[in-house]
Amino acid sequence: MRVVIFSILSFVFILVSCKKSSTFTQISILPQFAEIENVEDVHTILDSCVTPYIYTKVVSLRGLPVDEKKMKFVEMLLPSILVSQHSLYQKITRVEHIEHWLLTHPLMMKNDSLFLFKLFETYNCNEIPELKIRLKPHPASIVLGQAALESGWGSSRFFNEGNNVFGIWSYDAGENRIQALVGRDSTRIYVISYASIEESVNDYFETIARVNAYDEFRQERYISEKPFELIPLLNKYSEIGDVYTDKLKQLIESNDLTKYDSYVIKNDYFVEEVIKLSQAI
Repeated sequence: MRVVIFSILSFVFILVSCKKSSTFTQISILPQFAEIENVEDVHTILDSCVTPYIYTKVVSLRGLPVDEKKMKFVEMLLPSILVSQHSLYQKITRVEHIEHWLLTHPLMMKNDSLFLFKLFETYNCNEIPELKIRLKPHPASIVLGQAALESGWGSSRFFNEGNNVFGIWSYDAGENRIQALVGRDSTRIYVISYASIEESVNDYFETIARVNAYDEFRQERYISEKPFELIPLLNKYSEIGDVYTDKLKQLIESNDLTKYDSYVIKNDYFVEEVIKLSQAI
């Protein structure tokens, strides 16, 4: 099987006339948007099949007993992680659909060309094999662990005021953001303010996918879903390096977060949509 590799410049040649047509079946999730006025509004996760609640407003968990705080934090965050993971896997499926089509057809459909070009731009690459590596999500336990470290299990001001679970900084004065109370070397620091927890999780996955510092982590997660093999490769996520990854590993182990790696969205919230791919122009 030949490997299909495209540069962005090749789109000049791909967008030519084609008489064939194709369809792609996309499986989407119907999210259940919710706001939280108090911790009782957080929907309990009873088993490994999760309702996709997307929280657009959260409350600080600072004053709760430790065990309750941790549980409520997971219940707020896990649905968004599962939704984001599903979306990324759907993108991979669509990319593989394009890849398979091009094994037997010399030209790409217009819809596929636009879809692929947008992903190349977003994920800072220009080859299909590399794109698939960048799209693949990692286990929920790692996401939960990093979120817990960065937000103090939902106690941080950035989490409470801006749904910023991972403390991701803002460098654009034009986007919604929150100023940190303490700067660095007389420089003001801002973090992004998100519309929902899902938006924060999506941006986290995109950051891991785009930044060169995480290349080794991405390469390994493409072939492995074992969290404790992947964690050491996140040593560039924090200035404290291996100390950070040791803390992350200990947090995941002590809170049994790996059990959430097998959790899924309830089937009731999936919907199939057949996309008719138009002919290329």
